[in-house]
Amino acid sequence: MADRPVTDQPTIDACEAVSNSCVADLSQALVVASSPVNRIVLSRIAQRAYLKANALEPAEATRILSAPTPLSRPGVVIVDIDAQTRATSELFTHLESHRRASPRGLPLVITIVASRHKDTLAESPVDARVVRPVTPEALQPVIDRLVASVQS
Repeated sequence: MADRPVTDQPTIDACEAVSNSCVADLSQALVVASSPVNRIVLSRIAQRAYLKANALEPAEATRILSAPTPLSRPGVVIVDIDAQTRATSELFTHLESHRRASPRGLPLVITIVASRHKDTLAESPVDARVVRPVTPEALQPVIDRLVASVQS
């Protein structure tokens, strides 16, 4: 027993047996923001929409999304676009590849943008944009509408 390496191989094999990749979970949200305060605010709004939110800084989110076989993928990703997180970043490359691999085009991607950046993100894989300042009344209906459109 001591010579045997510990791996997640049985879990990975079970996941691949289901669909050749793990399916995105619409009950989970990934919040990506450079600012800790924005991560908290956006996570709370996602929780109001009955999603389990996991908040990460952009580098950590990119690392997790680039994992070869993540066991659970979020069904909704909320990205706060700022000077440190751009729509052309590696994060969006991974999100686009996950969407291409998903039969339902998941994860849903919502970006939080300043009004001056509203039209500069046309080529990125984004389902909705919410302009700052973000309030629960602005973001939660967007989340609810997108999730409902996929579930129907």
